[in-house]
Amino acid sequence: MLVQLWSRWAGEEARERQWRTLLDRAQSARTHRTASTSLGRPVALLTDPFALEVHKAIEAEPTRAVTLTILPAYVPRAHDARLRTTVSEAVGGVSRVVVLVSGSSTGKTRACWEALELLPDDWRLWHPIDPSRPEAALAEMQEIGPRTVIWLNEAQHYLLTPASDVGERVAAGLRELLRDPGRGPVLVLGTIWPEYWAELTAYPDPTGRSKADPHAQARALLVGHELPVPGAFTDPGDVDALHAAAAADPRLAYAAERAEAGEVTQYLAGGPALLEHYHTAPAAARALIDAAIDARRLGLGPALSVALLEVAAGGYLTDTQWNQLPDDWFEEALAYAARPVRGARGALTRVRSRNSEGSPAHPRYRLADYLEQHGSRARARLSPPAALWTAAADHAAPSEHTELTEIARRRGLRRISFVLYRALATYGDSSALDELVMLLSVMGRSDEALAWYRHAADAGHTVDIHAIALALARISGCGGEALLWYQLLVSEGDSRVFPNLVRLLAGMSRTDEALAWNRRAAEVEASVDLRELAEQATAEGRTEDALAWYRNMAENGDTTALRGVAVMLVRLGRSAEALAVLLQHAQAGDLFAMGEAGWLLAELGRPEDALTWYRRAAEMGDQFAYRCVAQMLARVGRAEEARFWYQRAAEEAGDPYALQEARQLEGTVHLEGETASEVGSQAGDLFASYDVPWLLAKDHGTHTSPQEQKFPVGYDDFVGTLWGLVRAGRDGGTFSVLDRTPDEPNADQVLALLREHRLIDQAVAWCQSNAAAGSPDGDWWGTAHLLLTADDRTDEAQHLRRYGWEPDGSVSAPWEALPLETPLRPEAFRSPHRASETTRKGSSSDEGGESEWWRL
Repeated sequence: MLVQLWSRWAGEEARERQWRTLLDRAQSARTHRTASTSLGRPVALLTDPFALEVHKAIEAEPTRAVTLTILPAYVPRAHDARLRTTVSEAVGGVSRVVVLVSGSSTGKTRACWEALELLPDDWRLWHPIDPSRPEAALAEMQEIGPRTVIWLNEAQHYLLTPASDVGERVAAGLRELLRDPGRGPVLVLGTIWPEYWAELTAYPDPTGRSKADPHAQARALLVGHELPVPGAFTDPGDVDALHAAAAADPRLAYAAERAEAGEVTQYLAGGPALLEHYHTAPAAARALIDAAIDARRLGLGPALSVALLEVAAGGYLTDTQWNQLPDDWFEEALAYAARPVRGARGALTRVRSRNSEGSPAHPRYRLADYLEQHGSRARARLSPPAALWTAAADHAAPSEHTELTEIARRRGLRRISFVLYRALATYGDSSALDELVMLLSVMGRSDEALAWYRHAADAGHTVDIHAIALALARISGCGGEALLWYQLLVSEGDSRVFPNLVRLLAGMSRTDEALAWNRRAAEVEASVDLRELAEQATAEGRTEDALAWYRNMAENGDTTALRGVAVMLVRLGRSAEALAVLLQHAQAGDLFAMGEAGWLLAELGRPEDALTWYRRAAEMGDQFAYRCVAQMLARVGRAEEARFWYQRAAEEAGDPYALQEARQLEGTVHLEGETASEVGSQAGDLFASYDVPWLLAKDHGTHTSPQEQKFPVGYDDFVGTLWGLVRAGRDGGTFSVLDRTPDEPNADQVLALLREHRLIDQAVAWCQSNAAAGSPDGDWWGTAHLLLTADDRTDEAQHLRRYGWEPDGSVSAPWEALPLETPLRPEAFRSPHRASETTRKGSSSDEGGESEWWRL
């Protein structure tokens, strides 16, 4: 009562949390004893929202004498009601999880903070952060007891750990906690950005091409528990409530008046002021902030070391800017970037350790969320300079190197990815050896790949070259490299490779060798069905190869392959030869060949001859031939005879579809002269609807002209602009349009347009641009290589393949990839934590020391 009375005298409402806190502090001894036996802190003692990562708000001068609270006035919205319901259910005894999903600075964490008001005094809050968020969660999760809030602000830091399975283990532990009645009720409160939510909840590839499911546990934890938070005040009721609250809080009033599109919470968190601070920064400070943005784009951090930032920032300055810098340029830049903006956090905020040992010897800084999100969009198509990669190699945490290496590989930065793989391999990461051998093989540097394979064997590690060969065989242009590894496996007596070796040789049009190896494979019962090879060749447009496989099958007694022989011969323009093959077998009494001869004669415009063979086949017992006779009669307008044969097909051959087609025949007109698809549709002939179009085409190799090419409905004006430039002969302007388009077009369609008009230089530049941006939509480095190869620019293609790109977009100068004389560390391969342990001891990280093999 005294608290309430004093609060009224002061002109403020008494908040329940405030008087609860005063009471608990008066009994600090009892509270301390309780805290020492349970994980987390009592919610009644939580008075600092910033300790739980609620954003500080901008400052604004009050227009009248008023005492402002630590946070601006809060305006509840629809998501708050749903959140309070979930919290109430947890208080009622049911464990719950809820994750607020929205962009940066939209009020997610503040909403969670406000919801804590509903919790009784006997609840606690656990916020794991030290030594790292996922590690802290794993280390202490088993100690969580009933009535505990698990505070997972920015849940991606706990669940999304690309370099390890720690995130999945955290998710699994939380799932187990939620379903354990003996430890409940608990409440998992989380926040996350939409892009991270999408990544963590994505389902495996529905096509089955990839069986990887890296976030199965996280998906099971999250799906169904999302709570979207609007990014703006757009609901009329919310806007009215906002203005009512703003009347009593100048900070809210200032933001509500100036925020664009209703993005009040972002303005409160200092977003616009922060962007202004960034865009008007001196050159060195701007370089430092850009380096931090790009470091986050590469997956580094979120806590970035000063050493990394200092080395990287220099790469964002011109020579003139660099030469004009004062000696203390970095200190000045860091001071500018860390300076608070209107009372809110600056671009970079110092991250301090919470352990008893005090602050680390090498400070770390975190980039402001709002600036990170803005910068990641604004710099999406810009390639970080080489200085950042060098800084990352020298100063990034060991756990970050695996993901960093993969990012470099995807961007076509082959030299950088090689150096990083080599560093990981040298310090005990055996999986890096497999990746290194694979990398060099894809680059066509088989001799060096083989040297690394032997280097690894000397250290006691066996590279999985069977998996490497299989992967190479699936990559266009890498058949020769795959063949090398298969031959090595065969020389070592591994017969498991026979089927894949046969498929590889067949795909390379080395038919005789494939047959020889298939016979050898048959000796160990591992041969490949030749029909599989024929169908694959057909699908890939290798008609001559398909013909060879079908012929081999037919010559070995499989007369069902005759149709394949005939089809391939027709596709090659050898219709007379195709007919001769079928007639030869038909005249010898081959029932299947009779039907196929009838089919081909029909497609060659000889219906009477076709009828002759169809009838002979039917009289000799080919049940399907009855309906073929009927269809052929219908096609030439002999409807009465057609109905008679449909009747025979139903009664004598038991054809379940014959009478249905007969009914469709009623009322039809003469079909002569109609299109192939109409013939197939009206006669009900499945074979005709499938085969007739390509048989009747004058040129099987034709493709749709650019003017006739259809793009999906709703495709923006971008492609139309590109076509206009191309048709007007302004090829030089094409790529500039691509480069400045704000909304990303379909990258594959753009590439198709450029290839269509043989704008190879622009197409290669487009590939490099997408690679530099980290586009996940394809192997842009490999595509660029194939484009140059197809354009007969063999030397350029081979140079790009062997050496890759540099961060500035140029093709790398030649570089060697032979193993170092320093031997690998075989003892590290036996340690389950070999990569993190050994790298931490020996790398040139913040702990000091430099090793030449890291240098980029």
